[in-house]
Formats: sequence, C-alpha cells, structure tokens
Amino acid sequence: MVAIAPVLRRHRFIPERIPVHAEELAYLWQRRRASGRSPDIALRDFAYLQERIEAHLQGVSIAGDELGAMLDGFLHGDDRDEVFAAAWALLRSGRPDNARRVLEAFAAAGGPVIAGFTDALVMAPAAQTEATLRAALVHGSPAHAAAAALALASHRRLDDPSAHLDRLLRHEEPSVAVFAWRALLVLENPPDVPLPCFAEALHRPVAALRRAVLEAAVWRGEAWVPEVIGRLAADGDASALGWCAALCPEDQQDAMLELFAARPVPQRVALAARLGRPKALTAVLAWMADPDPVLAAAAGRAWERMTGLSVEGQRSALPPAADADPIEQDFPVEVWLPDLPRARAQWAEHGARWSAGQRWCRGFDIQTALTSEARRWVDLEAFWDFGARAAFAGTRVFPPSAV
Repeated sequence: MVAIAPVLRRHRFIPERIPVHAEELAYLWQRRRASGRSPDIALRDFAYLQERIEAHLQGVSIAGDELGAMLDGFLHGDDRDEVFAAAWALLRSGRPDNARRVLEAFAAAGGPVIAGFTDALVMAPAAQTEATLRAALVHGSPAHAAAAALALASHRRLDDPSAHLDRLLRHEEPSVAVFAWRALLVLENPPDVPLPCFAEALHRPVAALRRAVLEAAVWRGEAWVPEVIGRLAADGDASALGWCAALCPEDQQDAMLELFAARPVPQRVALAARLGRPKALTAVLAWMADPDPVLAAAAGRAWERMTGLSVEGQRSALPPAADADPIEQDFPVEVWLPDLPRARAQWAEHGARWSAGQRWCRGFDIQTALTSEARRWVDLEAFWDFGARAAFAGTRVFPPSAV
C-alpha cells in the first residue's frame, strides 16, 4: 500500500491575499479622505465605506505573527495611503513589536508619507504610541512634531497645547502649519490664539492652509469670522465662499446669491445648494430654465440636493469645444437636463413648506436640528456644516473630524 505524506502547511492563510487586502485598504482609505466633506455622499454611504475598510483590515490581520514582515514594503514605501494601510493594520494588531515597527518608520519618514503615518496614529489607539508621540512633539522635526500634536490632540492627550502649537501654527512649511491648525481644531478646550496668528496664516497664498485656518476659526466661534470670510469671498477664495454659504444668516440670502452669481457656473450652483435657504431654491428653479445646458443640468442636481426630489429629464450631449481633440468630439460629455414641468409641479406642491423653512438638504430643514432620519440622508458636507454652525454659535453638538 502506497503511503501518502500529509500536506505540510507553512501558513494558515493564503499569503498572496495579504498584499491584495492591503492595496484595497489603501485605495479605500484614499476614497475616504477624498469624500470626507463630499456634497454627493450621505452618511449611510460613508458608513458602508467604513465597513469595507474594516473588512479589508480584518483580511490583512489574518497574517498574525507574520504581519510585520509582510507589510514592511508598504510601511517603508512612498505612497501615503499604502503607508497608512500598513501602519494602521500594525497598530491595530495590538502587538508591541508591530507598534515599534510603525514608530521607527514614522521617525525615519519624510515628505508626504508623514501624512499617512499621521492618519494611522490618529485612528489607532494611543496606548502604545503616546510616549513616542510626546517625545516627537518636543524633540522631533517640525513635521514630526506637528503630526504628533495632531495625533495627541485627537486622543485628548495634548497637554499644554499653547507651548507646543504656537511655533507650529506659524511654521513656514505649509504642511506643518496645516497639521498644527487641525490639532487646534480638534481640541476640546483650545487655547487662545492671537488674531495676528490667524491673519498671518490667511494672508499666505496656500489654499490648504487657508482652508484649515478658516475651519478652525469657525469651529472655535471666532467673532471676526463673518467679516473676514466676506472679504475673502469677494476676492474669490473658494473656502471662504463655502463658509459664506454654510453660515449665511436668513436676512443675507439675497446678498449671498448675488455674490455667488458672479462665480463660474458649477461653483455658483454648488454654493447655492450648500446655502440651502428658501431663496436659493427659487434661484435654482430659475436656473433650470436657462438655455445653457451646463447651468440647467447643474441646477437640476442642486435642486435634488436641497429637496430630495429628482427632476432628471432628457439626457443630452454637450457640444464639444472648438479645440477639442478627436476623442472628445467622438465621445462628448453628457448631462441630464432637468424636467422643468416636474420641478414646477414640485414647487407648486411643496413650495409653501419650503419657503417657511430655513435651510434645506435632501428634503430636511437642518438649520436648527438634525434628526436621526436626517442623519441617514443628508450629505457629508451638510452634516459637517451643521456641526460647524452649532460650534460657531457656542455649542459643539459633535466633535470635528481629525482626518
């Protein structure tokens, strides 16, 4: 009788699947970062994305003791999101040796990948990283100190923030300053920051920095915000225009819409939808009748964002530009033109209720309250705008996001 030797298994999992899960985790994290303030994604969709991220994290974690060696290439790579995927998985494993790998790689990192490590340090528990982060805050490079400040602030572990943040908020490297301003944003009891510090940062021609500074100022309830965003918006600053829409008082609707009307078509309509005020609805209804198909189509999408009701009508190809290449001429961009009679019928049926409301998103009036049902349907931009308005008025109903 022939004896057959038993199969010897080197692994209790399929090794080839680990990098696949890690790549997918990195890709999904990139999507999460890009959609964190999206006007097109609802909270329920974001929750599903987070579930997919967690599923691939579990897929990576099956490697157990071999996880560190298998993710070493990702951890020391040059892709921000792959670095995050490896660092987060290793930190979540709970193994001290894996945490040490991450912290050593973080200390040696430079350039954009520091942001990937920062995301992981913010998202993972701080039990095994806090001591190293405190050391980096004091003795590390400005980039590492700012990353440590943000991670510690997100875990409510940043002691004496004024002593550590002052130099970082004014740092000449924009990426360092952005991390510092985000740390200031998430602090529950933020220290006083002198107005010149805000002014210096806002005068720098760096869009990401200005965005971080204005967000921190709004969530802190700085009294000068309305005047400054109005002045910046008049100069065309995109972030300031967005905050004008998000914070606009009821009695300034006409002025805001007049300001927005001077902007290019896609931005103009998006700002009106973010405004969500009753007069924005009437403006968007008028824009749907415009002969410009780009404006009419954008207005149809804005209408649905505010009312929750679709007015999609005929699909139409936009005429290619005079200098369009052959591919663009053969495959022109297509848009959904709005069904104007349907929109007018919806206004006839619901207009009185909409006019009596204050700020509309997906059919919910979210100016003063965000019900559990509204949370399921409103988009992420509207959700964070609601939190920012409440914080600006003096009450943080939920904390801002650190990532």
